[in-house]
Amino acid sequence: MCSVKYGLGIDTGGTYTDAVLFDFVKAEVVASAKSITVKEDLSLGIEGAIEGLPANLLGEVSLVSLSTTLATNACVEGKGGRASLVLIGCDREIVERYGKEYGLPPERDIVFLDGGHDQQGLLKAEPDWEALREAVMERARATDAFAVVELWGIRNPDSEKKAKELIAGWTGLTTVCGHELTAEVNSLKRAASALLNAHLIPIISDFLDAVKRSLARKDIPAPLVIVRGDGSLMSEEFARGRPVETLLSGPAASVAGGLNLSGSEDCVIIDMGGTTSDMAVVKNGVPRLALEGAHVGSWRTGIPSVSIDTIGLGGDSIVRHTSENDLSIGPARAAPLSWMANRWPSTLARLKELRDRGRRDELPLCEFLYLVRDVSDDPWYSDVEREIVRALRAGPLDIARLADDTGGSIVSLRTKRLEQHGAIMRCALTPTDIMHITGDFKGWNAEAATIGAAIMARQIGSTIDRVVSAVYENARERLYCAIVRVLMEDEDESLLKGGMSRQLERLLKRSFRQGRQAAAPGSAGAAPGSAAAGAGSTAAAPESAAATPRSAAAGAAVGGTFLGSAFTSSATLVGIGAPIHVFLPEVARALGADFVVPPNAGVANAVGAITGNVMVEASVLVRPRYAPSGITGYLAYSSEENRSFVELEEALDWGKTRARELALRDAERRGAGKIEVKVWVEANEAEISVGMQGSGTGKPEAASDDRVAVSSASVAVSGASVPVSGASVSAGAGRSEAPKPSASKILVETIVRARATGKIGQG
Repeated sequence: MCSVKYGLGIDTGGTYTDAVLFDFVKAEVVASAKSITVKEDLSLGIEGAIEGLPANLLGEVSLVSLSTTLATNACVEGKGGRASLVLIGCDREIVERYGKEYGLPPERDIVFLDGGHDQQGLLKAEPDWEALREAVMERARATDAFAVVELWGIRNPDSEKKAKELIAGWTGLTTVCGHELTAEVNSLKRAASALLNAHLIPIISDFLDAVKRSLARKDIPAPLVIVRGDGSLMSEEFARGRPVETLLSGPAASVAGGLNLSGSEDCVIIDMGGTTSDMAVVKNGVPRLALEGAHVGSWRTGIPSVSIDTIGLGGDSIVRHTSENDLSIGPARAAPLSWMANRWPSTLARLKELRDRGRRDELPLCEFLYLVRDVSDDPWYSDVEREIVRALRAGPLDIARLADDTGGSIVSLRTKRLEQHGAIMRCALTPTDIMHITGDFKGWNAEAATIGAAIMARQIGSTIDRVVSAVYENARERLYCAIVRVLMEDEDESLLKGGMSRQLERLLKRSFRQGRQAAAPGSAGAAPGSAAAGAGSTAAAPESAAATPRSAAAGAAVGGTFLGSAFTSSATLVGIGAPIHVFLPEVARALGADFVVPPNAGVANAVGAITGNVMVEASVLVRPRYAPSGITGYLAYSSEENRSFVELEEALDWGKTRARELALRDAERRGAGKIEVKVWVEANEAEISVGMQGSGTGKPEAASDDRVAVSSASVAVSGASVPVSGASVSAGAGRSEAPKPSASKILVETIVRARATGKIGQG
């Protein structure tokens, strides 16, 4: 039985902060509450949510667990602290050519040092530490944290460790090394992981500080943990140094919460929040993992995570008009106009002025900016940027008035960096505003939402009703296309290896329209009416149903066409997040899929946060040292050191002990108790052909096209360089006339893995 009775789960998203009180003994939600997330002071949203829970039970809370989309949103929106990257022994040309694919800055903004270690972990040349000092001190003024990555730092991290020590001593700034975060071989992924970690340090630190302040004011002294991207937990202290591990924290918690609340084992979980919609495929109750590491926005990292597909679509996605007099939604987000007018009532009058102008504007004038953090005294920002900050001290201003007050024009208004760094925030028309108009959500000022829609209607030469229907239909279409794409990738990753083509995108949109028509009342493929079920959202009661899948041919003759393009799915669509009940039913019907929006769907992330545990993996790589005469010894690499051995058993024994120690240590650092450790060994071998048979001469005959003849050569197998003498490496089935080889294998590498699991708060 758990040593704690009640747990407090908190999820801080870009729009809402959710809280649940969870009974560990009964394994059920006792109470839940929501509050608006206040960017300039996250503690306000946290306290607002906690205040909605039973006060008499808060004193019995023995554990607080957090999840957040802050790191994910920062990646999508390009926000974060100021960070600098140091690369040791890396090729400038390769970084310049491919670095952008991983989220890295241009080569000119990176500090490069020659030297470091080779692939075996041996020192090639000592880096020029004096050159590093000069480069670091030049950047320190405009940097909040540094990241250091060496090309072969996973084989020997000594140079990374020394660089970290020196930079911290010179600048006093937080410095993180690539080997501390991931054992990923790809150095660009390690660089992305380390640099992103540096960017996220101030965001997650501010979040944790806000939570601590709120808990102190509510007299809740319970230990604090946070959800990692793979759904497991880590302690507060650990999270402060590894904020990149919170990447996809919110989506990972939503997967756990969705499974807990719905009971579905074969499903697609769709979590629609304020900024993004996150999707995960679950089979037999196990979510698919991102084997190549978390990939969000432009960042490709080596950080372990649940495989989450994220699109910039949420309740707070910005609605804008296009040059074709149409509407687009996201991926950028803004605070809703309805929320703005509720918080600053004086802005309603300005909205009315913009509506009553009576002329059609090409620019999105119905967008406001407000101050989050005063950086007017920070010399790193330009004079114009600091003037913008000073102008917003009195309250929100629409972009036209802000341009006037700062002596510029709307076109020349430079707010991008201030928004990226979280100093100011934008307000605009969003789907949340549209939901205020329809009555699907009632939280703030519906009049402001209606005025914003009227201004948008004038911009596209239409009506408010058309704006409302266009926003809803656009959101449903994008959600449908994203779900189909995720299912296609799950079936066969090669289908979309080159990305989504414009032709495929058009096909998916066409299939959505045909699916909607086929499922419409009175059509041949229409599904029967669905029965309303549980509630749990603060908005209108969400719909829960089992929509009978339509026939695969149902759309064949819809709309006068003889070619249907219908997609169907046997997976249940599990919808969570406050706005999802508005969009998911129609999407499910178009896909012919069952769907469910369970009770407490609006706070599923917080449920997932408090029901998780700690899970840590550590590994040791053992590689043979080959010579023409055969294996001469073994090299073993952990994340912190490498060792040489004569015998394989010696290397494996050391590897098992070291992997166990590292996993146990990291689980303890993450705050776990009653830790169980499992160790296993994986041997990677490659088939070779030794001694051809059938020639009658005792000599190997010429290899066929399907084999590569090798003599004292080095063969690349799974990234390893393996010298092989007198053998040919099998590359295929071989031709029928070729002599039949006798199969043999060579050892490429052995990986020793250890997994430590435990619960927070259990000694």
